[in-house]
Amino acid sequence: MDVTWILLIIVLYLLAVVTFHMYVRYLSAQRHNFDPKYLPVIVEPWYCPFLGPALALMDLESAVNRWRARFGENFTVFILGKFVTVLTKYSDLKTYYHAPEEALSLGQAALVLLGSAFPESHFIKDHNSVPHIQRILTPRFLRQTAINIDQVIDDYFNLKNGQFWEEYGNGAVVDIFDFVYRFVLRTNSASFTSHRIYKNHVTEIIDLFTTLDADKSFINPFTHGIKTRLGIRSERDIAWEKWVNLFVPEIEHCVKMIEDNIQPKGIDFMYDTVKYAIEDMQRHGKTLTPRYIAFLIYGIFFPAQLNTYTTLAYVLLEWIRHGHDEIGHKLQEEIDSAPPPGELTIDYLNSLEYIQACIYEVIRTHTEFPIAFRYAAADVQLADGKFVPTGNLVITPVTRAHELYVDPYRFDPDRHLKPREEMKADPYKALPFGRGKHPCSGEKYVKMQIRVVLIRLAKLCTMEIMPESIDYEKIVNKKQLVGLSRPTKPVFVRITKQC
Repeated sequence: MDVTWILLIIVLYLLAVVTFHMYVRYLSAQRHNFDPKYLPVIVEPWYCPFLGPALALMDLESAVNRWRARFGENFTVFILGKFVTVLTKYSDLKTYYHAPEEALSLGQAALVLLGSAFPESHFIKDHNSVPHIQRILTPRFLRQTAINIDQVIDDYFNLKNGQFWEEYGNGAVVDIFDFVYRFVLRTNSASFTSHRIYKNHVTEIIDLFTTLDADKSFINPFTHGIKTRLGIRSERDIAWEKWVNLFVPEIEHCVKMIEDNIQPKGIDFMYDTVKYAIEDMQRHGKTLTPRYIAFLIYGIFFPAQLNTYTTLAYVLLEWIRHGHDEIGHKLQEEIDSAPPPGELTIDYLNSLEYIQACIYEVIRTHTEFPIAFRYAAADVQLADGKFVPTGNLVITPVTRAHELYVDPYRFDPDRHLKPREEMKADPYKALPFGRGKHPCSGEKYVKMQIRVVLIRLAKLCTMEIMPESIDYEKIVNKKQLVGLSRPTKPVFVRITKQC
């Protein structure tokens, strides 16, 4: 290459570096470092400003610890065109978890992060589905969904003619994470649609959601957005149209019931969703559209699926692994005490403290660096008088907090039970389901679902980890940004019909 061209490339790169720093440090109105009102903005390393913070995402815990040592407990990072404020100071974590949704919005954060990866994402901006979730997750609804899940498991694994055995024979080797992913979708289909849709379309729902899953598209919303602007219909676009059309007959049926003032005989999730959608659209002065209802249903499926299947898969693996020791015996005691199918109660499920402790311990041991995201919809004041600027993403990275626990690398459910309760030493460092005004809305449902599935599968199947997957921890991606760390390759488990 001609020397002139080499020099030109170097000059252009240096100009890009200078321009970038000019923008971040001086031209970005409310966020420049010399404004004492706001936290400092970190741009590093200087020689590669566009990739430096992005590459730090590959080992975020180390990066945050490095930034904390240099800039203090709270700071702002410029990553991939976004200003991200990191809060690690105890008093500010408390502020974060008790700030109202209007100040720190989860919906707006989802819109920024997921963008077009989330179907019909424009609804996120104007409509909040959290009140709907909170309204339906009553004890009565949880009781009904527990019965639904119980029935799904009984049908799918019925010892005489269950669908699983019809497809795979009396024993099958499966990738436990893929198997649980699809099985949780099956139970969620029974909980969050209707009996008619579940009975006639459950396989289609599983396949469509798998194509639409925003968690799998999290890394490429930009690419999908470009295709959308160019008018290129992707597989996800086609799947979304099918998802919407799948619910249209049921939506029309529910609308007719509401218009005729006909109440459902029992709990009807579709009816409640359509009723909420009508009320919500009226509040916004808009006309009801099936696309919004399809968005609401997807918006409940997505968080219910996101980490639930991973948690359940790890609980099953720990149950298999500890089958012959004290942990396994304690689990088996609770499993053996379960009543017959159809007789589970919420009070009974809530009494299964050891299974709950296993859920908490799985989340602790398999979440390397959980991050809670919010969007600053207004300036948020911190304890030291500094402010998080409007428009910033706000994250609270909470490590596994090894200092809270005795022998932290050991799987030990008893650490979550009385008298130890080690996680209570610092309530803002051990947050499996959030806290304050920003808890997980579906916590009760998720814990109920995992308990039901575990105790029923334990009675219907035997499971063993295949020899090639015994050391599955070696293939776990511990740098995953969102949720529990997951294996990068299949973890094979043999599922065999109980004798």
